[in-house]
Amino acid sequence: MTDTRARGARTDAKVGSDEQRRPTSTQEKIFLKRIGDALARARLERHMTQDEVSERLGVNPETISRFERGHTAPPLFRLFELATLYGVPPESLIAGGGGRQLDPADEISSLLAHLRPNDREFIRQWVSAMCVHLSNK
Repeated sequence: MTDTRARGARTDAKVGSDEQRRPTSTQEKIFLKRIGDALARARLERHMTQDEVSERLGVNPETISRFERGHTAPPLFRLFELATLYGVPPESLIAGGGGRQLDPADEISSLLAHLRPNDREFIRQWVSAMCVHLSNK
């Protein structure tokens, strides 16, 4: 009994260390690769390096690399930290992993969030005019 507990404790410690879980099925590997691609895109859109991200989150730079390669699964709390850091909704990172499209309004809102206020207003007016024009056809 003691031997089994000792082995279990070693396994738990190994898995419990920051971001050590690896994908097991082919489907999970594909899913994690898509999430990794979404993470990398979001990071690059913010003009950040993996080193900068790892420093901000207090993790090893290799951890960020493993996430982006889909080599390991980011824990949920880390996914939310990354979303906050990149200024994107967490579901956009998850949707990147599932191949699902985001709600168009949410996607547009996310794109507009990075613009200056006067540019956002210009886009809002343009979209409004286009909607009126297209609805009259």
